[in-house]
Amino acid sequence: MGSPSDSQGPDDDLCLFRCTLSDGKAFEETRFPAVHKPTDGGADLWLSKLGEMVGDQFYPGARHKFQLEGFPEHYHLRARNRVGPGNRQDYYLYGYPDDKGEAQASNRKTKPPPLKYFKSPSEFIDHLMWLITTPNLEEKNCGCKLCTPQSTGSEPPPAAGTPTMATSLPSGGSSGGPSAAPRRQSPALPAAPGGPPPVLLAHLPPPATATSPAPSAPPSVAPKASRKKAGSTPSTTKAAPVPVPDIVQPQIDESFLFREGEIVWYRKVQEAFRLGIIIQNLPGDPATPFSRRSMIKPLSHFFRPIEDVERLEADMRPFLTFSVPAITPGLQTIAEQPMQNVPWDVVESRLQVDDKMRGEILSLEASKIAATRVDHSYSVFNPIMNPHATPHQQGFGGVFLGCEKVGIFEAIRVRLEQHEHPEWDNHEFTFAMVLKNLVIQRTEEGEHLLFHGDIWLLQETASPHHSPNLDQLPAAMRREKNFRDEVKRAHGTHFDWVPIVANVTKPEGSIRGRFYESHKLGPMLNPDWNQYLQNGLIPPIQKSLNNRFDSRGSYIGRKKSRLDAVAGAVPLDTVLSLGPRVVEWA
Repeated sequence: MGSPSDSQGPDDDLCLFRCTLSDGKAFEETRFPAVHKPTDGGADLWLSKLGEMVGDQFYPGARHKFQLEGFPEHYHLRARNRVGPGNRQDYYLYGYPDDKGEAQASNRKTKPPPLKYFKSPSEFIDHLMWLITTPNLEEKNCGCKLCTPQSTGSEPPPAAGTPTMATSLPSGGSSGGPSAAPRRQSPALPAAPGGPPPVLLAHLPPPATATSPAPSAPPSVAPKASRKKAGSTPSTTKAAPVPVPDIVQPQIDESFLFREGEIVWYRKVQEAFRLGIIIQNLPGDPATPFSRRSMIKPLSHFFRPIEDVERLEADMRPFLTFSVPAITPGLQTIAEQPMQNVPWDVVESRLQVDDKMRGEILSLEASKIAATRVDHSYSVFNPIMNPHATPHQQGFGGVFLGCEKVGIFEAIRVRLEQHEHPEWDNHEFTFAMVLKNLVIQRTEEGEHLLFHGDIWLLQETASPHHSPNLDQLPAAMRREKNFRDEVKRAHGTHFDWVPIVANVTKPEGSIRGRFYESHKLGPMLNPDWNQYLQNGLIPPIQKSLNNRFDSRGSYIGRKKSRLDAVAGAVPLDTVLSLGPRVVEWA
């Protein structure tokens, strides 16, 4: 299959667009030409090309890759084998609704007309831009070759062996495919006045560049050239600006093991760990493992602030690595109170301990109370405008879920239901949900945080074939597979991510926490890690982690910001760096 060009940037810089509207139509199999067979081949190349052209339109000059996540609903590729050497195929995109032709055939009681199709990404881009920029698809102003038959019309399906100009590549590979054409500015159609902006979702948000348009200054778009007959005068009508897509920016520090705004354990003295919140991530040496550093503000109470500390990754652990120790029985009465309302000076004076130890002991107890309260709360960021959402739903690009930070299009650990898999409660199995949508739904009972996505299972296999679905997975899941495959290479096995449940919605209580990569976290949790790997064994680190809500405490729910979640545990003048382009939603 074709894939996006590696010359544009690493996989972690990939931005995925999603077209949420579609005019596509499903047809009976008998309507398609017999020589045009359903296929998954060529899809990657088409989606990559379409993504590049959409990216050129909205973010010209950006230095990262764009790709369309999938075809609009009911649009799909079909392939026709070419006659001759090379085992080449031509691809055609079907799904276009020829409503006018269908109606005419019905009125005349004649045979339905041949189905129309697009022969290349460059033919489909105009129609795709219309789908993206036209709210509710009410304005029939698409200028693609199929929507303007008076000029270009569609041809009937070619007979087998007839040469065409369709996009082609050898079956089963990208070698021999079309050479990369220069990236062009795709003509875009004006949106209906006052309509909502299209919803385009980015896998990873683009880094700020001098050429990237700021949200407050939408990029100008060249007006669409009218399709004209020979000798006609070019149109001078200026097109209305295309609304800027709502680019979701869920998690741009995906490669960091520890993320800004997360509650973590950090090493204080030798083997002793303490709780703190990451207020800033600092760069390290890419060639040295665990050399990245973080600036951490220790959790305490506002009456006894503690100076910030700087720690290497090697001296930090995720919050869910350890259990929060029980709070001293005499302090249980204040554990359920908002920390900013507690008279900490009075509490400290009444502690029945040595005077010199009171401050340190109470600070330690306060950190446990703070972390437990954060574990039972959440706050959201990067709201998404979605025309398909109900008035009672609001989508988001990411969430501070308890002590961790997660975003859409990345993997999370999830609890399965018994009907979802026979090994649903087996902790030796590695299940992960690819989070596709994050929604707050308002009901009469209150707000509910919902997680929507696909559930996958990591399985070891001796099959010589690798699953071709890597392009559907976040970078962390791909890296996990690659790491495990390398360990098992000498043993003749490898791993595949196998889809288990598609398009499932999970409540907040079913989310265990972040998905952590074995090669990053394993050495921290197991001192014999390298020895296990040398023997071809990979200890299941997901099994070693706690889950959200394991700490002792009462559910708190949504907070208006991350700073609000730690209020009373940090000084009043605390400023948090939550990562570039994170916009909190109160």
